[in-house]
Amino acid sequence: MVSVFLLIDIFILRIILLLMPKEGLILKKIIKFLKLLKRRIEIHNAETELKFILENK
Repeated sequence: MVSVFLLIDIFILRIILLLMPKEGLILKKIIKFLKLLKRRIEIHNAETELKFILENK
């Protein structure tokens, strides 16, 4: 669920990036950070799910 909200945030930031080319570098770094954060959250969720599956066998 958190990933969905991050995707929406990234999408909104991309729209802003297209509208504000002068501020582009800062927004690109924010987008890059959010993508990295999303990736780490997905990895953490996968690890948690795998632990749950293995513990309940």
